[in-house]
Amino acid sequence: MDKSIFAVIGGDERQLALANMLAAEGSTVYCSGFEHSAQHLIGAASTDPLTAALMADIVILPMPPTRDGETLNAPLSCYRIELDDEYCAAIKDKIVFCGMADKLREISPAYAQLNIFDYSANPTFLIRNAQATAEGAVAEIIANFTRTVCGSRILITGYGRISGFLAPMLRSMGGDVSIAARKSSDRAKIVSYGMSALTFCRAARKANEFDVIINTVPERVIDSGFIERISPDTLIIELSSAPGGIDLAECEKKNIRVIQAKALPGKYSPVSAAEIIKETVMSVLEED
Repeated sequence: MDKSIFAVIGGDERQLALANMLAAEGSTVYCSGFEHSAQHLIGAASTDPLTAALMADIVILPMPPTRDGETLNAPLSCYRIELDDEYCAAIKDKIVFCGMADKLREISPAYAQLNIFDYSANPTFLIRNAQATAEGAVAEIIANFTRTVCGSRILITGYGRISGFLAPMLRSMGGDVSIAARKSSDRAKIVSYGMSALTFCRAARKANEFDVIINTVPERVIDSGFIERISPDTLIIELSSAPGGIDLAECEKKNIRVIQAKALPGKYSPVSAAEIIKETVMSVLEED
């Protein structure tokens, strides 16, 4: 493992922090796609995406690896990085890591045959990434809301890993937190933790009572009927992956602003997020 050569290609600030961490530990690291980063490369070599892939044994791609099924997810890059047949050939014999690996496999049959490890499917990664996302969501509320969390009426739709961290954070800050959950068992847990539990239908009926609404469900749960009852002053934050759970077109019609809070660990805690990815990658490599 000490002689492995890494390529970190695309992604946000957490990927660049990851490249610097690997280099600091003595690994040879090539990276690409960070021309617009606020960070500096320390010890890693910057090159073009194809060369980085060809030079490496282990290729680490972002989460998700692509948003459009054609190009690499590389918001800090000056260039459009095509995930074409040439690029697939460049990483064919490599160990490839990425988050949400199915998005890479779906590009073509050739990509589906790559040796891909999905670091975002690791249970430890999922828990720690959810915690980082929850902290980022609190930062988004503070940055975009004109009132304090303390005393605000907050609805979280969905009761998964992120909600499990986010709800108690907001409650500890004095927020009046309600959670909409499908399962009666989840609603019972929510009540036992001292918060209000709602069905989605009841949450929609009470939508005008909330100052902040945060969605964590990756399917349409905040529809036109729900949006009809939301006050224009309500802060709405979308945390879920595409296609998301909010009818954005309907919100636009009603002049309701939605904060698309994607990749929050990369925005607010890139170093901690990089540590999570690195530990997950290393644990997989050590098992081989």
